[in-house]
Amino acid sequence: MRCLLVLGLLAAMAPRVHAQPEVPSGPELPPEPQPEPSPETVEPSDEFGPLLLIERIDIRGNTVTQDEIVQRALPIAVGDVLRASDKRLADARFKILALGYFREVTLAMEKGSARGQVILNVDVVERGTIVLNRLWFGTTTLSPYWFGADLTERNLLGLGVAIGGGVIYASHGSVDGSRSQWAGEVRAADASIVGTAFGLNAALTMVHGSEAYRVSGSDNDPGADQLRAFPYRRFGGRTNLTYDVTALTRLAASVRLESIAAELPVAPTQTLPDGRTVAIDLHLDPGTSTVSTVGFLYDRDTRPDPILPHAGGHLAFSAELGAAFSDYQFATLFGRYEHYWGLFDDKHAIAIKLAAGVVVGDAPRFDRIHVADVDRMLTPRALGLVLSAAGPLDILGTRSDKPTYGDLGGSATVEYAVQLWRGKGRNRVYGGDLFFGAGLWGLAETSDLRARDVSLVNALPLDLYVDAGVRLDTDIGIFELTVANALGRLR
Repeated sequence: MRCLLVLGLLAAMAPRVHAQPEVPSGPELPPEPQPEPSPETVEPSDEFGPLLLIERIDIRGNTVTQDEIVQRALPIAVGDVLRASDKRLADARFKILALGYFREVTLAMEKGSARGQVILNVDVVERGTIVLNRLWFGTTTLSPYWFGADLTERNLLGLGVAIGGGVIYASHGSVDGSRSQWAGEVRAADASIVGTAFGLNAALTMVHGSEAYRVSGSDNDPGADQLRAFPYRRFGGRTNLTYDVTALTRLAASVRLESIAAELPVAPTQTLPDGRTVAIDLHLDPGTSTVSTVGFLYDRDTRPDPILPHAGGHLAFSAELGAAFSDYQFATLFGRYEHYWGLFDDKHAIAIKLAAGVVVGDAPRFDRIHVADVDRMLTPRALGLVLSAAGPLDILGTRSDKPTYGDLGGSATVEYAVQLWRGKGRNRVYGGDLFFGAGLWGLAETSDLRARDVSLVNALPLDLYVDAGVRLDTDIGIFELTVANALGRLR
């Protein structure tokens, strides 16, 4: 048994999407003040310190990334006149780190060829350009085994263009109507089109799946004889146009087109534990249908180290609306917010993490909120595939018939992190954190809440989740060894 527990924890190591690198300390000032250029060359500002003319910008340490990529990200150019405290120096670090190609960025000034002129040195330490975003593997009653991976080349030929993709295969279990599932995706992105603040990314996704639904029993009983499945196919693409408002804030507009082909059962029903038989809404049109949407995204990230954060915050908000010619008329609103407070010289940190979403109208099944989206102790969806039919653990003893899909859901988490170590320079394992977290999650169908025969508190399907483990920042991605990750691969 002890060996099995060890193997289960080792299986929980799963990379996640690579985020921005750590932000190092601020730029060094020149060793002695320089005479100020003519005041007529600079507009009035609240900055202080001597005025400095940028004579040259030297970029050092980049062996793969072209100089032009870094230069385009800089809000400073040769010939600019600024003060030593100019906020553009701080913005420059964030802009370069936001490219995602570097582990460390340091700005420093040295004397130029004439008095009042300086050379700006930009020293960088590159990350690996190939990143393992996801590694999928596990076993459940619904799928005896599944495996897959998602990779990205983030800086193709040093041009600042990213290409990537993922593929997953899941074998079918003994659920009537199920079949082996697979899904694949390809992506491409340019974060700065011709050096502007505009970026463009696109993705194509194909899914060959089978979705399980319950015909009897309760969600806490994942027995195959109480489930049925229907086959479906999805193929579609999404394009996003992004705009960097500041070094920390980004806006995006998106267009999505997708085709769904589903072989649905006729008049599906479920027999409840109390003997009643009720109709089931699978939230899909039979045969072939189309989904067309337009979307909007706002994202602001002030965390100095988004990978292993101990300070700052992150706010993201997205909205999507079904187009007039779509077969599904719906709207979705999703938001998340997290903030970190450093403790004990930032060696420890406490964080709050909030996430919520609402779906309005006739949304297709795949656009609705899945229980694994809010409960971290369940197997998450992978490229759209549902790999487990297990229900959530009933920790609080609340409403037992918690839905698998809902149109109103969210979570609230408190997390405490302890810094284990931080690497420097060209180390391949940059750092690690030990963390403990607990949160409250909920998922509901608004129609169930309106038709309730008990109080709202008792009708809400709320429950608790807990998690603890280690996060590692490496050259090829983030690895997690956590309790929730292990449970999500074995239930």
